[in-house]
Amino acid sequence: MRNALTALACLLIAPALAAADQMLEVEHADVVRLPSSASTVIVGNPAIADAVIHDRRTLIVTGRLFGRTNIIAMDRQGRVIFAEDFVVGPSTSGQLVLQRGTARTTMTCTPNCAASPTVGDDSETFDTLTGQQSARIGIAGEAAAITEDSQSPRALEGGRE
Repeated sequence: MRNALTALACLLIAPALAAADQMLEVEHADVVRLPSSASTVIVGNPAIADAVIHDRRTLIVTGRLFGRTNIIAMDRQGRVIFAEDFVVGPSTSGQLVLQRGTARTTMTCTPNCAASPTVGDDSETFDTLTGQQSARIGIAGEAAAITEDSQSPRALEGGRE
Protein backbone atom coordinates (compact mmCIF):
# COMPACT_ATOMS: atom_id res chain seq x y z
CA MET A 1 0.00 0.00 0.00
CA ARG A 2 2.83 2.36 0.91
CA ASN A 3 4.57 1.74 -2.46
CA ALA A 4 1.31 2.43 -4.29
CA LEU A 5 0.92 5.77 -2.47
CA THR A 6 4.54 6.71 -3.24
CA ALA A 7 4.04 5.88 -6.93
CA LEU A 8 0.81 7.90 -7.01
CA ALA A 9 2.54 10.87 -5.38
CA CYS A 10 5.35 10.71 -7.97
CA LEU A 11 2.82 10.64 -10.81
CA LEU A 12 1.04 13.69 -9.40
CA ILE A 13 4.19 15.68 -8.62
CA ALA A 14 6.22 14.90 -11.80
CA PRO A 15 4.07 16.99 -14.19
CA ALA A 16 4.25 19.97 -11.82
CA LEU A 17 8.05 19.71 -11.68
CA ALA A 18 8.35 19.35 -15.46
CA ALA A 19 6.13 22.42 -15.95
CA ALA A 20 8.73 24.52 -14.09
CA ASP A 21 11.41 23.76 -16.71
CA GLN A 22 12.18 26.40 -19.31
CA MET A 23 11.75 24.93 -22.80
CA LEU A 24 14.19 26.03 -25.50
CA GLU A 25 14.59 24.95 -29.12
CA VAL A 26 17.98 23.77 -30.30
CA GLU A 27 19.89 26.48 -32.23
CA HIS A 28 17.50 29.17 -31.00
CA ALA A 29 17.98 31.95 -28.46
CA ASP A 30 15.62 33.28 -25.82
CA VAL A 31 15.65 36.34 -23.56
CA VAL A 32 15.47 35.89 -19.79
CA ARG A 33 14.74 38.95 -17.63
CA LEU A 34 16.35 38.80 -14.20
CA PRO A 35 14.77 40.17 -11.00
CA SER A 36 17.95 42.12 -10.12
CA SER A 37 21.47 42.78 -11.45
CA ALA A 38 23.63 39.73 -12.17
CA SER A 39 27.35 39.57 -11.71
CA THR A 40 27.97 35.89 -12.50
CA VAL A 41 26.19 33.28 -14.63
CA ILE A 42 26.84 29.56 -14.33
CA VAL A 43 25.62 27.00 -16.88
CA GLY A 44 25.49 23.40 -15.67
CA ASN A 45 26.34 21.89 -19.06
CA PRO A 46 27.52 24.44 -21.66
CA ALA A 47 27.23 21.79 -24.40
CA ILE A 48 23.43 21.82 -23.91
CA ALA A 49 22.85 25.58 -23.54
CA ASP A 50 24.81 28.81 -23.38
CA ALA A 51 23.97 31.97 -21.43
CA VAL A 52 25.43 35.44 -21.96
CA ILE A 53 24.77 38.54 -19.86
CA HIS A 54 23.41 41.11 -22.32
CA ASP A 55 23.08 43.71 -19.61
CA ARG A 56 22.98 43.24 -15.84
CA ARG A 57 19.28 42.27 -15.88
CA THR A 58 19.04 40.36 -19.16
CA LEU A 59 20.38 36.96 -20.15
CA ILE A 60 20.46 35.62 -23.69
CA VAL A 61 20.14 31.82 -23.51
CA THR A 62 20.91 29.71 -26.60
CA GLY A 63 20.04 26.03 -27.05
CA ARG A 64 23.06 24.07 -28.32
CA LEU A 65 22.22 20.34 -28.16
CA PHE A 66 19.25 18.26 -27.07
CA GLY A 67 19.27 17.70 -23.34
CA ARG A 68 18.71 19.23 -19.95
CA THR A 69 20.85 21.64 -17.92
CA ASN A 70 20.47 24.39 -15.36
CA ILE A 71 21.42 28.05 -15.34
CA ILE A 72 22.17 30.05 -12.20
CA ALA A 73 22.72 33.82 -11.96
CA MET A 74 24.22 35.46 -8.87
CA ASP A 75 24.58 39.07 -7.77
CA ARG A 76 27.83 40.74 -6.58
CA GLN A 77 27.30 39.42 -3.05
CA GLY A 78 27.05 35.84 -4.33
CA ARG A 79 23.31 35.52 -3.72
CA VAL A 80 21.35 33.42 -6.19
CA ILE A 81 18.91 35.67 -8.08
CA PHE A 82 17.92 33.15 -10.77
CA ALA A 83 18.05 29.36 -10.90
CA GLU A 84 16.14 27.42 -13.54
CA ASP A 85 16.34 24.14 -15.40
CA PHE A 86 16.34 24.33 -19.20
CA VAL A 87 15.26 21.54 -21.51
CA VAL A 88 16.59 21.91 -25.05
CA GLY A 89 14.59 20.06 -27.67
CA PRO A 90 14.11 19.98 -31.41
CA SER A 91 12.54 22.79 -33.38
CA THR A 92 9.28 21.50 -34.80
CA SER A 93 8.08 24.61 -36.59
CA GLY A 94 8.41 24.22 -40.36
CA GLN A 95 10.08 20.84 -40.13
CA LEU A 96 9.30 17.58 -41.84
CA VAL A 97 10.86 14.24 -40.89
CA LEU A 98 11.22 11.73 -43.72
CA GLN A 99 11.50 8.16 -42.45
CA ARG A 100 12.67 5.45 -44.88
CA GLY A 101 12.87 2.25 -42.86
CA THR A 102 15.43 3.06 -40.18
CA ALA A 103 16.97 5.97 -42.13
CA ARG A 104 15.71 9.37 -41.04
CA THR A 105 16.19 12.70 -42.83
CA THR A 106 15.03 16.01 -41.38
CA MET A 107 13.79 18.70 -43.76
CA THR A 108 13.20 22.38 -43.05
CA CYS A 109 10.27 23.76 -45.05
CA THR A 110 10.03 27.54 -45.31
CA PRO A 111 8.11 27.22 -47.73
CA ASN A 112 10.30 24.95 -49.90
CA CYS A 113 11.77 21.89 -48.21
CA ALA A 114 15.52 21.31 -47.98
CA ALA A 115 17.47 18.71 -46.01
CA SER A 116 18.62 20.09 -42.67
CA PRO A 117 21.07 17.78 -40.88
CA THR A 118 19.86 17.03 -37.36
CA VAL A 119 21.21 14.81 -34.62
CA GLY A 120 19.57 11.41 -35.05
CA ASP A 121 19.38 11.57 -38.85
CA ASP A 122 20.82 8.79 -41.02
CA SER A 123 24.61 9.06 -40.62
CA GLU A 124 25.39 8.88 -44.36
CA THR A 125 22.97 11.70 -45.21
CA PHE A 126 24.06 13.71 -42.16
CA ASP A 127 27.76 13.39 -43.03
CA THR A 128 27.17 14.29 -46.68
CA LEU A 129 25.11 17.38 -45.82
CA THR A 130 27.44 18.66 -43.10
CA GLY A 131 30.41 18.13 -45.45
CA GLN A 132 28.67 20.19 -48.13
CA GLN A 133 27.82 22.91 -45.62
CA SER A 134 31.42 23.04 -44.36
CA ALA A 135 32.72 23.34 -47.92
CA ARG A 136 30.24 26.12 -48.63
CA ILE A 137 31.26 28.02 -45.48
CA GLY A 138 34.93 27.61 -46.48
CA ILE A 139 34.26 29.03 -49.94
CA ALA A 140 32.37 31.98 -48.46
CA GLY A 141 35.25 32.62 -46.04
CA GLU A 142 37.77 32.59 -48.88
CA ALA A 143 35.63 35.01 -50.89
CA ALA A 144 35.34 37.34 -47.90
CA ALA A 145 39.13 37.28 -47.41
CA ILE A 146 39.69 38.13 -51.09
CA THR A 147 37.18 40.99 -50.85
CA GLU A 148 38.84 42.33 -47.68
CA ASP A 149 42.29 42.17 -49.31
CA SER A 150 41.11 44.01 -52.39
CA GLN A 151 39.54 46.73 -50.24
CA SER A 152 42.68 47.40 -48.20
CA PRO A 153 44.14 50.92 -48.61
CA ARG A 154 47.37 49.61 -50.16
CA ALA A 155 45.50 47.52 -52.73
CA LEU A 156 43.35 50.52 -53.62
CA GLU A 157 46.45 52.66 -54.07
CA GLY A 158 47.98 50.01 -56.32
CA GLY A 159 50.77 49.29 -53.84
CA ARG A 160 51.95 46.05 -52.35
CA GLU A 161 51.08 44.86 -48.86
